[in-house]
Amino acid sequence: MLRDARNRLVDYLRVSVTDRCNLRCRYCMPAEGVPLVEHADVLRYEEIAAFVAVAAGQGVSSVRLTGGEPLVRPGCADLVRLLRVIPGVRDLSLTTNATLLARHAGALREAGLDRVNVGLPSLVPETYRELTRGGDLADALRGLHAAIALGFSPVKVNVVALKGLNDDPLPWLELTRRLPVEVRFIEYMPIGAEDHASFYLPAATLLARLAEVAELEEVDAMAGFGPATRALRIPGAPGRVAVIAPVSQHFCGSCNRLRLTAEGRLRLCLLAPSEVDLRPALRPEPQPDRLRALLRRAIAAKPARSKPELADFGRRMSQIGG
Repeated sequence: MLRDARNRLVDYLRVSVTDRCNLRCRYCMPAEGVPLVEHADVLRYEEIAAFVAVAAGQGVSSVRLTGGEPLVRPGCADLVRLLRVIPGVRDLSLTTNATLLARHAGALREAGLDRVNVGLPSLVPETYRELTRGGDLADALRGLHAAIALGFSPVKVNVVALKGLNDDPLPWLELTRRLPVEVRFIEYMPIGAEDHASFYLPAATLLARLAEVAELEEVDAMAGFGPATRALRIPGAPGRVAVIAPVSQHFCGSCNRLRLTAEGRLRLCLLAPSEVDLRPALRPEPQPDRLRALLRRAIAAKPARSKPELADFGRRMSQIGG
């Protein structure tokens, strides 16, 4: 098992398969985009699998594929297939904006993907288009419905809450009345692309609004290694809502995750720039013993806590892997 200097068990790895994305969400990157990693510097799927095998051998049991948008990279199902057979990987999931999911969901399911999280900033087509700078809500909804139809479970919907833009809870509650999804309102973090103060909405305000508009009962949050420890539901509804508060109620004390960037850097904390470069141990051929030593060194250096108000990210969310 991997335990850091504060005895936190680290068993969750987020893997960015690409820094590229087909959207330009206002809460993620600037309109002009960000400098992209050269194709030659992006890890090959076999290199990702080699590191995951080492990490799983040390106790990592949950792996999530992220981006950018992971489905813009060809052959994502091939990577799922490689990871699915690694001993110790019990949970294999994907975070996506779902605009490409309808065409890939069947192959991903067949390859062994367990579940998906869908980033969905609005249920209003015009607002969705504005927040994503040109995206089509219909594409994302087709992907969401495909995930449900194919039996991915649980299906979670990530909503970065933006003050005055997508913070009306009624449309989201109606979604949970119709679909077996967990809508998770996430506080906007200062790693976003636009002014944090203008858009930040604390979790306490979100919870108060939910209580104002509907009679809700408390239930257990859906399974899946997430930081939402409680959830609310309209009585009898198949879905539920939850709130994640990385800014106002940070969960550093129970942080169990590492992030692997698309170019092979192991990031120890989302809100701090410290990273361990794994590429020398992956190229020209993976070196398991050296990878194991680098992983252990990274775990030992994992920060005790983040300070969002003093964060120095070094890069945008899409470059880190969410």
